[in-house]
Amino acid sequence: MKLFACICVVFLLQSILSCGQGLNCDSLPMPKSYVVYFLQNGEKINIDGKLDDNAWQEVSRSHRFIDIQGEALPKPRFDTWVKMRWDSKYLYIGAYLQETDVFANQTKHDSVVFKDNDFEVFTDPDGSTHWYKEFEINAVNTTWDLMLNKPYLNGGFANSSFEMSGLQSAIYVNGPINDPLHKDKYWTVELALPLQSLVTNDSVARAPPKHGDQWRINFSRVEWHVRNVDGHYEKVPGLPEDNWVWSPQYAINMHLPERWGMIQFSADAVNQTKFKRDPNWPVYTSLVAVYNAEKEFFSVEGYFTEDINGLNLPDYVRSGICAQPPNITVIQNYRFTATVQPLTKGLKTGHVQDDRLIWFTS
Repeated sequence: MKLFACICVVFLLQSILSCGQGLNCDSLPMPKSYVVYFLQNGEKINIDGKLDDNAWQEVSRSHRFIDIQGEALPKPRFDTWVKMRWDSKYLYIGAYLQETDVFANQTKHDSVVFKDNDFEVFTDPDGSTHWYKEFEINAVNTTWDLMLNKPYLNGGFANSSFEMSGLQSAIYVNGPINDPLHKDKYWTVELALPLQSLVTNDSVARAPPKHGDQWRINFSRVEWHVRNVDGHYEKVPGLPEDNWVWSPQYAINMHLPERWGMIQFSADAVNQTKFKRDPNWPVYTSLVAVYNAEKEFFSVEGYFTEDINGLNLPDYVRSGICAQPPNITVIQNYRFTATVQPLTKGLKTGHVQDDRLIWFTS
């Protein structure tokens, strides 16, 4: 899915944490999370689309996908979930998509796959919101892999010439494809995404990751309403596609990487690791809140401001309850950099600038 119009929603943290009184900083809302376990003792995953390897059977499913705009929207009419594993070369992803009408028309690599029903993966290993990767696949194994230097809303460019060298993909369909006279049950996706490709141009993330490393990731499913017209599928006129995701975006836009979910790599035995909350999360949430507030201020006033009291910030950010109050530097009214320091010694200082780039320094 490329860029869809944002809806008028309030970002999760600002809507929930408008007041800092009584706030437990260790309970600041986080996106969905999942522990990814290393393949142990020579265990292998055969990329055939069927998800029947023991390596898949022994790990848990993700939460079921929900509407891209959040839990308040109606529950998707079909179930979707993912599982993940890793080894020294690949991030393995298995996805289940319940579906009664499996169709696919896009057959050329790097075509606009989301014109069909598709499954999509978005990865931002270093959490910077820049140089992230997108992968799309449909029910006939047509793929589209691309890299974006930054989100579209920040003037980003999608590089479709980017190729994930060594990528493996396969599809299994429980039923016929492109046959509206016979109902299907589901289709499954099996992927081996090269770790080295996923960290291309990243300044911090490494491949392979280490035990305990955390990456930002999200998954999307584009689902069109279709009908039978003379024995073939056609999209129902006037109905937009549904967008279902693992971790909610709170807008019809996947290209907000700061809202993606989180995975933690584990080399422990399966099901023996608990996801660890990032101790720098209060700093990160403050950076995102400052970025959103500055953009809102600019849309009204036509310039950025260094005055945090003039910004629509949650009280916990302005008052420094969970991290130091932000320090903002504006350059010629049209550029800004904000810095947030942690309250705890030994943690990193966070920075965000007007093109959404987020980074940390010691």
